[in-house]
Amino acid sequence: MFLSVLILIPSVLAAPTQIEENSFTVHRRAVASPAGRNGIAALDRVFKKYGWAVPERINNKVHVPQNISTENAEGEETVKATPEEADTSFLSPIRVGGQTLMMNFDTGSSDLWVFNTNLPPQITQGHAVYDPKKSSTFKPMPGARWKITYGDSSGASGVVGTDVVNIGGAKVARQAIELATIVTDSFAEDVDSDGLVGLGFGSINTVKPQQQKTFFENVMPTLDRPVFTANLRHHTLGSYEFGRIDSTQFKGPLTYTKIDPSRGFWQVESTSFAVGDGEKQTNPNSSPAIIDSGTTLMLADDAVVRSYWRQVEGAKMDEEGTVSFPCVADLPDFHIALGPTYMATIPGELMNFARLAPNRCMGGMQSNQGQGIQIYGGVLFKSQFVVFDGGNGTVGFAPHA
Repeated sequence: MFLSVLILIPSVLAAPTQIEENSFTVHRRAVASPAGRNGIAALDRVFKKYGWAVPERINNKVHVPQNISTENAEGEETVKATPEEADTSFLSPIRVGGQTLMMNFDTGSSDLWVFNTNLPPQITQGHAVYDPKKSSTFKPMPGARWKITYGDSSGASGVVGTDVVNIGGAKVARQAIELATIVTDSFAEDVDSDGLVGLGFGSINTVKPQQQKTFFENVMPTLDRPVFTANLRHHTLGSYEFGRIDSTQFKGPLTYTKIDPSRGFWQVESTSFAVGDGEKQTNPNSSPAIIDSGTTLMLADDAVVRSYWRQVEGAKMDEEGTVSFPCVADLPDFHIALGPTYMATIPGELMNFARLAPNRCMGGMQSNQGQGIQIYGGVLFKSQFVVFDGGNGTVGFAPHA
């Protein structure tokens, strides 16, 4: 079996379309904020996701929380603050217990959690909400709890059960579903997304007392090939596909590199780079890189960030490491090593992430602030077809066709 989940630019959700036996194409919906992309908020979000201390200037620029506390039916406190991020996102429909939810797919986490009827209406307004009482296949998992906490103490937590999860026609009969009973602003702010499908490794799943497998880990034995692919493109069609590799979607051969899953991520070596037509350079103290579809930016070691932006006239790094540049500047292509042999090319246009002011823009590659790990998110994915091979423990890359 294989399946694909397509991303389409029009804001419409179409019915699943069968493309051949045991496979389905499921259209995705693009969700655009009228306020445009907020680069500072995107940087704030990735710092919190990985539990890093957010520089004070970034935290102050994002928002000043105005929390509203409520209690749900179980007497647990739920905190909601003002929204943080205005951006464009792409969401995938999945079915949980026969109920359709619009979800983010994230290779940088390993929890499948949903907005649900355990939360009060003030929190779930605007969301499709999973109701376990309407599912004949839901089963509670007594004593099981989950909790995701970011570096600023924001996050979500709740109870756990199992239900049938269907993504593009592939079903897992008893997939662990994490039902939020407490959420904070970072989670409640995005009214278009009804939850998250984590596609990292189960070793970082937050369910206790026993960690649970991800959807991909559970469905992998039923697939034609133990893989899924991310074909995420800039301003055009894109897809996730499970169980096969569509060779029409990339140019040249795929180059695979072994991953180090010890931290629970699709993590690779990234030890060299080049800027524009310049020579290949070595990153002398290179950090490993996480291939993270749930992050929009690239966060790289300082040596890499400074070497690239030094070639852009008018680019500046402020006292806390945020890079901006004149919006009219010509940006060189960026070449980054993914494993020992493959160099991915990211076109210069993708290195312009967002407008910060009328004449200044924010770079798509920012500093990782010396955290000892690099995060390669949407800026990379928009230039590369990526294969996540669970059978061989590798990630494959090739330029988009």
